[in-house]
Amino acid sequence: MRSNIDGAFILECTNTNVRDEYRAHTIRPLAPFALHEVFHKRNIPSTVINYTDFWHPVTLIEMFEKWVTRFGVRNPVIVCSTLFNNYMLSGDNTVTAFIKHVKKEYNIKLIIGGPINLIDYSLDSVIPDAVFQGRSLHLFERWLEGSEPLPNTVETVNGVQKFHNPSNEVIEDPIVPELHNDFCLDKNDIINFETRLGCKFNCTFCNFEFRNAKKVNDASVAKLERFFRIANVRYGIDTFSCVDDTFNEDDNKIQTLHTATGMLDYVPTIVGYNRFDIMMAKPYQAELLDECGFHGHYFGIETLNREASKMIRKGIRKEKAYDFMRFIRDTFPHWHTCAGYIMGIPGEPLEEAIDTMSHIADNKLLKSIIPNSLGLYRIPGNEHNYSEMSKNPEKFGIRLTQQTSGHDVFWTSATTDKRTADVAALRAASILGKKKCKPLDPWEWASSRTTGHGESAHNHIRRYISRKVNYITWL
Repeated sequence: MRSNIDGAFILECTNTNVRDEYRAHTIRPLAPFALHEVFHKRNIPSTVINYTDFWHPVTLIEMFEKWVTRFGVRNPVIVCSTLFNNYMLSGDNTVTAFIKHVKKEYNIKLIIGGPINLIDYSLDSVIPDAVFQGRSLHLFERWLEGSEPLPNTVETVNGVQKFHNPSNEVIEDPIVPELHNDFCLDKNDIINFETRLGCKFNCTFCNFEFRNAKKVNDASVAKLERFFRIANVRYGIDTFSCVDDTFNEDDNKIQTLHTATGMLDYVPTIVGYNRFDIMMAKPYQAELLDECGFHGHYFGIETLNREASKMIRKGIRKEKAYDFMRFIRDTFPHWHTCAGYIMGIPGEPLEEAIDTMSHIADNKLLKSIIPNSLGLYRIPGNEHNYSEMSKNPEKFGIRLTQQTSGHDVFWTSATTDKRTADVAALRAASILGKKKCKPLDPWEWASSRTTGHGESAHNHIRRYISRKVNYITWL
């Protein structure tokens, strides 16, 4: 084992600098649970701290000291799971204050992981020992074992090793987490899971690292059934989030979930991403999803303009889409249906997009619509994952004009530009709100249901921290 690492303190840093009342932000990310399992399988003591930035630094330091003392840990590794947070090492927040303190007192290794890039960090205060970018759990396991890195997966950036799988080959399995008492779960928690790693589609605006996958890995019925059963029997949890990029991409995945949930003595509530055009072409999927308890749907419709839809490889016909929305509305009134709509896709005038969304709202065809402007992203060091529109914008009649301080790119086309599309998306959201079609996504819907999930994000996090403090104190 590398440097005699004998304990792991895993910090979930997803919500650093995000202090709001969105209940969906309380859904536990998958990566910290998967990291815990890596250490658990190697008999290395490990604990997960969720919502790290909401802890008081003094309390977090006290818990760390109690935990390392309890397990006799002398060479701990602190693993920070960031998801899309590029700023967790900036400023003097809870995470940096905690790390600065414990580095003075303990012989620690500091590891950062997530779909991030090291050059976005301010490295003048806390410097990690290694960074793992993207889906790189298998690379982290090799690092932990002290094995040689796989070819072309490591480079040095600003004096720090960065590990990253440069291909879109699917190596890892989907994460269906083992649930441990260390996670301090309760009935109001919603847990993420995956049924497949890899997406067979290749939408032109998408930058998912495993899109257009030739090989995919699926979870088994047995593993899914065990996950749902233990979550409910042990913790009273009945609501889950499927984080597959496109859950209903083929019928095999739906049948696997249908079989697993059919073995349970309760019907879970599941939310996640589904392709509207696929469900429209295969309406029997809707009945199967309903029987699974998959009742919260985020449809990435993006556009109902025929030419714009073909440009993003969807090709939906507007009137047929309206008809299928009516079918879903009338057949499954208990579903929460939400669509993303992209303003600024070449081929669709902004006013036409607003008229389309207004029609959907006026006729109550969907419960919610979330308009956004076309986003093109260029993450340094992650060029191979650029969407087609980001990589070859001229092919789509787009010209890139300016890179922001983050990853977003300003662009212009024959009919509009990024700033105008931003304003149009805000205007569309205002119009939809007046029509009582508010931007409520399935995760927020599930989190805010009155049947046991009505508490605020603040109270949920506060209660978790109290449970975790008690758990570590009385180990």
